[in-house]
Amino acid sequence: MNKTLRRYILLMTSGILLWNFQLQSNEGIPLSIQRVLDHTKPLDRPRLDRLPLYVWPTHHALHGISNAQSRITLQDLNQRGIGYCVNWNHDSFESSLEEGLRIARLQKALGLEISINANACLHRLYDDTEATAHVDKNGEAFWDASFGPKTGCPFALEHRIPVITDRITRFVDAYHAAGLEIDFIFADWEIDGPMEWNNAWEHSLRCTRCRENLPPNSDFRVFQTTLRRLRSQFQKRMFSNPVLKRFPNALVGNYGVNPHGGSRYWYDYFEKLPDAAPTQREHQTSYREWAPEFERSGYTMSMPVVYTWYSIFKSYPFDISDYRWFYNMLKVASNAGAHTPAAIPSVPFVHWHTTAPPADLSEPVEQFSEKAYQDLLWHTLLRGHDSFFLWCLHEELEKEVALVHEVYAKSMPYTEYIQKGIPIDQYVPGAPGPVISGLRLGNKALIKRTDFNQSPERLTIAVSETESIEIPADFDTGILPVSITATEPSWIESSFPIGFYEFPKDDSTLIDMAKAGINLVRCNNENDLDRVQALDMKGWMAMSVQEGLTNNLMQRASDHWNHPALAVWEGPDEIIWTFTAYSFLKERAGFTREDWNNQKTIAVQYAESVGPDLLARMQESINWLKRNDPHQRPFWINEAADSDAFYARGYVDSIDIVGCDYYAVRSTGTDLTSIGRLTERWDAIGKGRPVWMVLQGFSWHALRDDRQRQYPSFSQSRFMAYDAIVHGAQGLLYWGTETIDDPMFRQSLYAITSELAAIEHYLKKTNRSSVPARIIPDLFEPESIGIKAILGSHETDSLLILVNKDTHRHLGVEIQGLEALNGQRLHLLYGQEMQIPDQGSFITRMQANEVKIFATDPSLAKGTREGRSFTDKTE
Repeated sequence: MNKTLRRYILLMTSGILLWNFQLQSNEGIPLSIQRVLDHTKPLDRPRLDRLPLYVWPTHHALHGISNAQSRITLQDLNQRGIGYCVNWNHDSFESSLEEGLRIARLQKALGLEISINANACLHRLYDDTEATAHVDKNGEAFWDASFGPKTGCPFALEHRIPVITDRITRFVDAYHAAGLEIDFIFADWEIDGPMEWNNAWEHSLRCTRCRENLPPNSDFRVFQTTLRRLRSQFQKRMFSNPVLKRFPNALVGNYGVNPHGGSRYWYDYFEKLPDAAPTQREHQTSYREWAPEFERSGYTMSMPVVYTWYSIFKSYPFDISDYRWFYNMLKVASNAGAHTPAAIPSVPFVHWHTTAPPADLSEPVEQFSEKAYQDLLWHTLLRGHDSFFLWCLHEELEKEVALVHEVYAKSMPYTEYIQKGIPIDQYVPGAPGPVISGLRLGNKALIKRTDFNQSPERLTIAVSETESIEIPADFDTGILPVSITATEPSWIESSFPIGFYEFPKDDSTLIDMAKAGINLVRCNNENDLDRVQALDMKGWMAMSVQEGLTNNLMQRASDHWNHPALAVWEGPDEIIWTFTAYSFLKERAGFTREDWNNQKTIAVQYAESVGPDLLARMQESINWLKRNDPHQRPFWINEAADSDAFYARGYVDSIDIVGCDYYAVRSTGTDLTSIGRLTERWDAIGKGRPVWMVLQGFSWHALRDDRQRQYPSFSQSRFMAYDAIVHGAQGLLYWGTETIDDPMFRQSLYAITSELAAIEHYLKKTNRSSVPARIIPDLFEPESIGIKAILGSHETDSLLILVNKDTHRHLGVEIQGLEALNGQRLHLLYGQEMQIPDQGSFITRMQANEVKIFATDPSLAKGTREGRSFTDKTE
């Protein structure tokens, strides 16, 4: 018989007996439990194997109550889905064990979880003896009093581990000997053991033992990692291991220890941020980096802390005061939910009354509303958590338990979703608006919607590339279907972007651009979008996401996102470059590009002081934009060629398109083949996202007085375009064309863009693949970079692009892998050559940096002829 069925039978049987006995019992019920019973109602259906709701003020309250009344009370609590914990206390081991075994036997008989608060047994590793103190250079002991209780050297605690372990082991062994299986055991082990906050870092720098045990030249991150590893090892050795050795199925956890994404968004009442700690700034608060500890602690239950900490309210500027609380607390819940594996139960600590306010309350805050708090609890359940652990003061108990229990009880009909469903989203909006959470089970989803604005609208939430959920404007909580999304490919998906940054004032130039195949132009307002739409072009708009989720950004987005000509959003240009290797940083921050390349301390520290906060602002703004844009347009960021890969990766997961600009033709020399290499660099940084390359549409003399005129020739521009394409570029744009003072150079660019426009269907990534190109060298041929070749297809036709990356000729180039084209004619576009593959290959000849394009359809040579012979007159 499985455990769930056995528990159900026991509950039904004992319920009949207890109902009969309860009529005869007049023994008093402990006040804390009576308050809970008075302010909650029995569940409408059996809880079965759903985790119970835990209520801290009821712990150990049955001590001294008779077995008969204890049995009734446990049953009354369970009818409401509320679990009960005994407290283990090593200082009164015999009486504590006696009470624990008594309650455990009753819980076992009733089919309830045997639940334990082991907190007292874990305190204290720091026992106030000099053996656990810090030691200064004179051999004198000293303590850190910044946490309240005295803390000492984290490397002087090894002798204390067996002491604490023995306390846990004695209780565990006694339960095992009595045949009582522990189901749930937790601790609130906080202000003890290795901790990195407050003055800990400062004291460890003074301590000779700490310095001996920390790696040389340790910074705060190393200090934090080292201490959190120690702390995790201690918890595993003295708590989780002894329990799991006897009871491998037990849920073991500790307050505030949960899987996470590397950050913590809340501060406990005793914690202060040391100056050396790296943080991420948002509004008026700083989020801490947090080292991994859950897995190393050996815990089998996640226990995040979702509290209304007093400091939260003043940390955010939102006009809707409830959203100040909601935003932070949902970030905490989502951080844990997103990173806790489905097999690990999660029981977050929750609290509604403002937590840990100052004694004088000189700056009162507005209490989190009951409705918004209960909504938050719903969202928490629907983001991967299983139940709640209510902590509160005794005087708060009646209101606290009523609020959380109402949500818990109303969630019972959705137990299958809560136990088996997959969270559809962990997104936390950076500004008040609609908040959606959900658990998907098959082709349905349990959805919770909360609106923090005045005019809610119908929403469509994508749950995969092909599926979505329609959420009505007036929806609150319930089951909705997951529908197959029938969408047409977007313009980006069906086209090859050929763009100009230039937006001409006169219509004639814009018309010429459209005729030349340019299909994407940078727009600044609705009028610009109207003008490009009239010519069947598309526009992109730049968004200042680096400034954060400002009202201006949200307004600019909402003013334009319904325009049919808008195809893509653009982020700040070369943003990573601006705080790492930008030449003006010499005046702004006191270091040079060379300092950055050599990773000098001044350059690294400046980047660390700017980068994390900047990236966080960008991610928040981009996520909001992509979430709220009804057309879910892609987001693109262009970088400098050598923008730092590490920092660029910091935003890559938030965007859809990456790329860089590089302008290779200069009067001082050229490096044309860098274009292909840089395309591959940004493909690597972007983790396979589409790469758009921004190419040269100007001469450097128009930008810098120290440069001579040197426009790229047509052949150079053509080489750079196709070098990008054969290395994987999925879009090409030209910058600087508004500075052109030679109309023939502009015409040479139009010759290239019109050529590309004629073959755009063959240039889409899904329609092209690489084919082998082998050089058959001459006797005195120099060492080669080689030939790059790709084969594109569209409907029944094929197109072959060859790029000679060498600055010398190759009179024997064999193109292979063409078996599908055996016997077919391949015509050289814009030339006289024709090839017919035989046995999957043919041989051609190529001049230095030459591009050849062969096609089965010779009519693809539709590019304008004017400008194809352009060479700068200064050459």
